Amino acid sequence: MRKKLQLIFLCFAVIFATIMIRNFIISEDIEVPETAVREPIERHVPVAEVPYVPISGLTDDGRPIEEYTPQPPELLPRIVQLREAYSNPDIVGFIEITGTGISYPVAQTGNNEFYLYHDLRWNVSNAGSVFLDYENNPYVLADDNTIIFGHNMRNGSKFHNIRFFHQEDFFRNHTYILLDTPYQETVWDIFSFFHTTIDFDYLTTNFHNSDDFYAFMLELQRRSHHTTDIVLSSEDQILILSTCGVIGGPNRYIVIARLRR
Repeated sequence: MRKKLQLIFLCFAVIFATIMIRNFIISEDIEVPETAVREPIERHVPVAEVPYVPISGLTDDGRPIEEYTPQPPELLPRIVQLREAYSNPDIVGFIEITGTGISYPVAQTGNNEFYLYHDLRWNVSNAGSVFLDYENNPYVLADDNTIIFGHNMRNGSKFHNIRFFHQEDFFRNHTYILLDTPYQETVWDIFSFFHTTIDFDYLTTNFHNSDDFYAFMLELQRRSHHTTDIVLSSEDQILILSTCGVIGGPNRYIVIARLRR
């Protein structure tokens, strides 16, 4: 009897170890496309609104007029700390949905492939990183549609828990997203969640006119599995979190939120 129990225990241990290896260990053999290279990007950095005064003439009391040079605002301390901790200048934000386990630094480089296959220390990783669409400008945060991607990991990490927004209670109990950008702490109110195929294009970051953008937002709201009392405006900005859907097809779970006014 004792040997039988030991054998059963050993079988469970082997099964558990196999699952752990599959879900948690970073694969050194992961196939990384040749296009998934790190491409640093230059972004416009706003300067502080400091008045410029030409250095000529004197003040009323006879002193030379001083010249003021506009300076960029200071990075948020959290962004500075994350860049130092990971030795990674690509970190441009931190995202959190309180109570969901989603709480990660956000990286960005010159394409949407590199961080699919690399962690924040640029090691090859099947878990990748949470990252911002390369067309978004996090320093200005003026885009119509800000898009953040993350893998749906079986171990519950990254954006796995987005899938639970299909549950009514989960959706009602997690109503906003916190996003720190290089210079701002922002709050976004969730108004839509749905499961879609890649045939539906939600990856446009800026629209030709406000009417097109407003129609796009209304379509996102119409597709939602749940309703809210949020009334959208063409003056709004939105945030989309995107992750892979169920296994077996090119599909996505997406959560959409509006920048809190």
